[in-house]
Amino acid sequence: MGHQISRRTLFRTASGLAVAGALGPALTACAGGTGAGTTSSRLTMTWWGSDERHAAYKKALAYFQQKNPKIRIQETYSGYDGYFNKFNTQIAGGSTPDLLQMDTALVAQYARKGVLAPLDDYVGKSLDLTGFSKTLLAAGTVDGKLYGVPSGIGTNQLTVNRSGLEKLGLKFPDAEWSWSDLKKIAVDVNKKSGGKLFGVDDGGGGTLNAFEIFAREHGQNLFSDDGKKLGFTSDTLQAWWEYWAEMRRINASPAAAVTSAAHNDLTKNGVVIGKTLFTFDIGVYGAGGSITSATLDFLPTPQGDWSGAREGNFLNGGVLLSATKSSKRVADSVKIMSFFAQDATAIKDMQLLRGIPPTDKARGLISAGLDDTDKRDMANADYISKRVAKATGALPAPPPPPAAATQIWDLLFQSNLAIAFGKTTIKAQLGKFFDQAAGILSA
Repeated sequence: MGHQISRRTLFRTASGLAVAGALGPALTACAGGTGAGTTSSRLTMTWWGSDERHAAYKKALAYFQQKNPKIRIQETYSGYDGYFNKFNTQIAGGSTPDLLQMDTALVAQYARKGVLAPLDDYVGKSLDLTGFSKTLLAAGTVDGKLYGVPSGIGTNQLTVNRSGLEKLGLKFPDAEWSWSDLKKIAVDVNKKSGGKLFGVDDGGGGTLNAFEIFAREHGQNLFSDDGKKLGFTSDTLQAWWEYWAEMRRINASPAAAVTSAAHNDLTKNGVVIGKTLFTFDIGVYGAGGSITSATLDFLPTPQGDWSGAREGNFLNGGVLLSATKSSKRVADSVKIMSFFAQDATAIKDMQLLRGIPPTDKARGLISAGLDDTDKRDMANADYISKRVAKATGALPAPPPPPAAATQIWDLLFQSNLAIAFGKTTIKAQLGKFFDQAAGILSA
């Protein structure tokens, strides 16, 4: 998992939502079952991730058990595929783990079905969340109660080929830039390169994250709270598509063929193949490192530059640690959550493997050991976090995406592509988009 929500992450979490939704009756029926902690002398803990994340967890947990010899931990871990299928089977069989890594996109479903334990009674006691902002804790909060402790700051941002900008003699944009500023520098990239480069990938449909920020700047979310309707208006989507149509017209963004080739193929991303210098696809750089040799830097998604524009950014919390309600070892699980949140050794062991660390203290502890690109990535996430925290009039964090989010994303992409190829007009496609989206979300 990268430091932020990428296209692959949304597909992944939406698939998880589909699994959780499909097993809804089973989850409800078995939520009061017997947790694994009731039949084992060991606390059972499970997570998903890369080999690097597995090794970091195991190292940190070994240290925890040295300091807490009465708490012995049985560890299980895997990749993401099948992780929640297995968890659902454990729920149905009454053998849930005591402590698990939870997906921010799924926490609401499991909490509302009574699978997860509320943690509020432990906060300020055995659960030390000093340094966690309210906006970050919202990622693990459902209906006013805390069900998961965020591991890091997940943000939406742009990845920038900084060395490419420098070769063209262009100044790196200020973090307080706007959509107009993006348009200007993207045009400058095209002109300075003699037409060989485009400034930014076509974001009209290529990334749901960018449109989500744009919609929130208009005071709207992607989806309604119950996930059964779109949360944005036709006027907002029209303004979005018109912006990107203009970007293509003035050669600030590449033609439709480049955009089409890069869909779901990161190796053909504009920054990776050297066609563009800015991209909304954060998969170019994440916990797994970079897939381009260019010197990379990072920027917040541009701000709205119209009257009444709001702060559109929000924090998604990385992954969460949650305890199961059926477990009889919730108190011990909470001690482990607090350990990962505050212990210097655990923080240093985990580095960036669960996202950008959630507190100033944690970010300071790992900063010295990071390479320059990681430091820039962390600095940008820190900047966004602080800006969100002090923003006035911003929407609260959006509700978890519905299971159909992947289909809506694909509809957005295909619609923008049809416009870019000249197969339809923006106004004609707007009606089709909202009609098709309504059908998808009501199915």
